[in-house]
Amino acid sequence: MIGADTLRCDRLGAYRYRRNLTPNIDKLCADGVLLGNCITPVARTAPSVASLFSGLWPYQHGIRDNYPSAAECRLPHPSLVQCLKAQGYSTLAVSDWAGADFGKIDFGFETVSLPEDQWNLKLLFRQGPSVIRGFLSLFTNNSLGKKYLPELYYLAGMPLTGKLGRECRQFIASAAREERPFFLNLFTSTTHVPFTCDYPYYKLFTPENYRGESKFIMTKLATPCEIVDKQQRGSDYFDVPQIINLYDSCVRQFDDEVGKIVDFIEQSGLSENTLIVIYSDHGADFFETGCWGQGNTLLGKDPSGRIPLVMKGPGMPKGVKFEPVCRAVDVMPTLLGWLKLDVPEHLPGTNLMPYILENRSPNLYAYQETGIWLGKVPGLHPEQILYPNIVELLDIPDQQAGTLVINAKYYPTVIQAKSRSIQDERWKLICIATHRGPVYQLYDLETDAYRDVASEFPESYARLQAQLAIHLKADPYWNPAPTTPSAA
Repeated sequence: MIGADTLRCDRLGAYRYRRNLTPNIDKLCADGVLLGNCITPVARTAPSVASLFSGLWPYQHGIRDNYPSAAECRLPHPSLVQCLKAQGYSTLAVSDWAGADFGKIDFGFETVSLPEDQWNLKLLFRQGPSVIRGFLSLFTNNSLGKKYLPELYYLAGMPLTGKLGRECRQFIASAAREERPFFLNLFTSTTHVPFTCDYPYYKLFTPENYRGESKFIMTKLATPCEIVDKQQRGSDYFDVPQIINLYDSCVRQFDDEVGKIVDFIEQSGLSENTLIVIYSDHGADFFETGCWGQGNTLLGKDPSGRIPLVMKGPGMPKGVKFEPVCRAVDVMPTLLGWLKLDVPEHLPGTNLMPYILENRSPNLYAYQETGIWLGKVPGLHPEQILYPNIVELLDIPDQQAGTLVINAKYYPTVIQAKSRSIQDERWKLICIATHRGPVYQLYDLETDAYRDVASEFPESYARLQAQLAIHLKADPYWNPAPTTPSAA
């Protein structure tokens, strides 16, 4: 499995994007299957990967945001990794700063090459002031830095794409010499904000005469205050075309690394009995819903909630573009089904293999919920339930560990404030938590994806509301009653 944090599905060649960014992934699509309408339940890294690798909805595995406590990181059922370990697989997770959750959450990897938890106050102090840590990282971006100064080697915003790719290939070479089957999960920050990439990629799409502040990186994201401030800004504050140029450069670098890994698998003689999966945790919103980032509003055809999923291997049909709605929770049962292993009965997801082989719709409903806002993002309902700012919101209950978590005092409000949605292949119903009770909006994803048409289609409204109610009733923190407004 090869993942890229924040990779948008529409950048793949199958969607005829204006730039040719993914020739290597496109070749995998031609030789395999593209799940083109796979929805993540929360467009934030920790809850998304928790659902991908546990097959559970967020309210079932308990990780609802990027700040889970140690107790929440203990999954209630065996993960995909643990199921494969029980079948004799060796398992490894490799990542840069964006993949700390693969060590923090108890997935059960035997071997990890990962950073320390990134949401940790002690780690942030060790990294030093933002004005010097970037400079120091120039001297620690090597094997010595990884061993002795990992807080700078794994510095947030500094992707390690090439190094991770080499490490991945080294593991494949080692695993190929053994008798055991192996499961490797590589996860990169290559396409994550602030959209930094190596030379010459950052030059690919930036005009030669560009003199703006975002020439090499989406700027002013070095501190929490800057991130909170920018999340509250509209599109007129940003140089959106240049940010997209940078993002597309990152996508191209990720694709090139995918090509190197796939070539190595073929040269190692493993391609005939190896399944390759390309995935992401979530996409990115470039103001299609009124704000930037991911998982903020769920409005309309939110590009941050849709993830690319490509599968190529023996037994997979070739050249299938599977467009029916599917969900991140379907990934674990589908992979177990491909391996002809038993799918645990407690999993809410569906084994998609029979539907993929026949290219027919399983007629599924995809559930989503918003992440935590670090500021009052554009596009929120005027009566949306809010919660305190990030300084009050985060807490360190275990000062010895230093891990940042949601303050227990505000946790119920944070979960209640989430918007929720349910969608099928045409319709999407959103439930917005306001101080006067739930507000519902219906969107026709085929004809008018960003206009509320609830009053015009009562039958579709009622059908999706009944489906959403199943998830809301299962959520221990769901509270449909009006609340008293509090200061944001």
